[in-house]
Amino acid sequence: MTSQSNDPSQAWLAWQLRHGAGAVDPVPLFHQTLRTRSRAGLDALAELATGGRQSPQGLLAEVLAEGAPPADSLRPARRRALAGVAFGWAGMLRTPEELLASALVFEALWPGDGLTWLGPQLRLTGLQTLFLAGRHEPLAALLPAVRDLHPDAEHYLRVDLANPHGPATATADEQQWDELLAQRFTERGLAAPSLQGDGQAAGAEARSPFDRLEAPGARPGTAGGELVTVIMPSWRPDEGLVTAVRSICAQTYADLEIVVVDDCSGPEHAETYARVAALDPRVRVLTMDRNGGSYLGRAAAIEASRGSLITFQDADDWSHPSRVELQVAALEEAGPDTPMTRSRAVRAKDDLTHQWLGYRAVRENASSLLLRRSILARTGGFAPIRKGADSEFAERVARVHGAIVDVREPLAVTRLRSGSLSRGDFTLSWTAPERRAFRSSFMAWHRRLARRRRQEPGELRVQDAELATLPFPVPAAWVRDLPAADLVPDRLGTAYLGSFSQPHGSRGGDWLMRALREGTPGAPAGVWHQDLRATTELRRPELDRALDDPLLDGQAWLVSRLDRITAGRLVVLDPSVLSLMRDQEVRVRADDVEVWLAPEDVTPGPTGLPEDLLGASDLLSSWFGLRPRWVLAPWLDEREQTMVREALPGLDVMAAQAGEVAGAR
Repeated sequence: MTSQSNDPSQAWLAWQLRHGAGAVDPVPLFHQTLRTRSRAGLDALAELATGGRQSPQGLLAEVLAEGAPPADSLRPARRRALAGVAFGWAGMLRTPEELLASALVFEALWPGDGLTWLGPQLRLTGLQTLFLAGRHEPLAALLPAVRDLHPDAEHYLRVDLANPHGPATATADEQQWDELLAQRFTERGLAAPSLQGDGQAAGAEARSPFDRLEAPGARPGTAGGELVTVIMPSWRPDEGLVTAVRSICAQTYADLEIVVVDDCSGPEHAETYARVAALDPRVRVLTMDRNGGSYLGRAAAIEASRGSLITFQDADDWSHPSRVELQVAALEEAGPDTPMTRSRAVRAKDDLTHQWLGYRAVRENASSLLLRRSILARTGGFAPIRKGADSEFAERVARVHGAIVDVREPLAVTRLRSGSLSRGDFTLSWTAPERRAFRSSFMAWHRRLARRRRQEPGELRVQDAELATLPFPVPAAWVRDLPAADLVPDRLGTAYLGSFSQPHGSRGGDWLMRALREGTPGAPAGVWHQDLRATTELRRPELDRALDDPLLDGQAWLVSRLDRITAGRLVVLDPSVLSLMRDQEVRVRADDVEVWLAPEDVTPGPTGLPEDLLGASDLLSSWFGLRPRWVLAPWLDEREQTMVREALPGLDVMAAQAGEVAGAR
């Protein structure tokens, strides 16, 4: 076994990755590398790209020194692995040097086939890497020959290359950039957004280009319609709140009440709230007694407001003057049974550049929901949590009440900030584990709601009282200091770590499903899902739906590695999932740890190596401060038990407890 790593466990894993499915197609391997932040995955890709000659560090030094990757890595058989290294360098967001080296690799790979063997989104990511690394002139030279990019993706690369306020070195004149910036709005008949003023204000800090956005050509709409309540939660705001409120005050739809929620920001922000309240008589500030997060603020504003229609605005975004008017018109046109509308937005940074690695600039705007107040009696409001409730609410409304009407025009510019509550949870091929667990949980509940809607007579209703009980598991951090925090356990008797997805489950996962199905109600068992190492899919598989009922009926609680929760006993059902967790933070605690062993864990697999049990023991010890016990998996027959014992003659392997059931002990 050869590897560039001095860490035996990492070298072991890199060998398995290099000689497994990644040797056939490195593309799923680099997605998994990004999802797990695996150094061994990057090692395997670098070895595949250089024929075992270079580690990622050595390849990085060579690319930076030469201004290009080595010629042998550009061979047809190695190009995919080389691209995987570049995606890993860029996507892990570690150093400017890795970002630059990634851009240099993509510059070298693009000539010839134009990376047509990658999908449009990954080719966009390669081009974004050039922009973000400051390789603007090579990017401008490549763009005319690029094919099959999404039109929005190509357009906003051109906008950013022309931006005189951004980092690009070959910019256009201000008027040409203004026209490009406004194009996605004007081509749909909307007034052109543009920058107003020079960014300077007497006695104040300079305003960013984002905060100078206006669309002065918008024509006022017709007043006299239904009253629309616009709710804007905020906490410790900056100039962005003034921008957001000003953009709502400038709406062509005049019948508005604007409720700005101060989520207990403190007296040092009183001046900012006074400024926004003075912008327009329709603006009022609702101050919360204690900090509860955006969705509790929304609920309080709904209770305190009058509009028969309700919409929302993030506290640092800009809405086009026509947003409310067009969304109200779309709701009226769709008919009285349509619950709400949603519009699209353009993502932009303070300098009005638009590149977020791996993502297009134009997207659905979750904060733009415009709904009929009357539907809340049937659908319930927002879950009383700190994060994620808008996406859960929108999908619940679609399940309970009917389809949401999407307005295809971009009607807002949403601000890209790395420290925002939601945007830090998503990077290229990576989603925060709490987000994945939360989505799996609420989708299980939504499937149950859909069954109730089909099977039960009468109208299905979800009450706020039901939401207050948390009808599905929620990450503990998302209810911090909220009333619902008491409903989230901080300790579990037993938690099981393994792979519980479909179609890539495991024997351990199958055992747990049976045990939960056949067990008696009691304290919930923790279910801690991690992906298996061997995969050929680009997308992460979904959690097995056989977990739906146990999760919703209190038999199981979904755990993520970042939960601050303690398990009295942690059972590792699938030792192979540990290998990809070496470079991930784990906050879960355990008083006792068992690793259940089966023949597939102790005999050589397709790569010629068994699982690295010594490395697994070291990893568990580093997390929990204790060595695991080795236990024969309870689903083994006598022949399989003998295989495990004979494969590990020097290891004390215990028999499983008689009558082992999920959650016991």
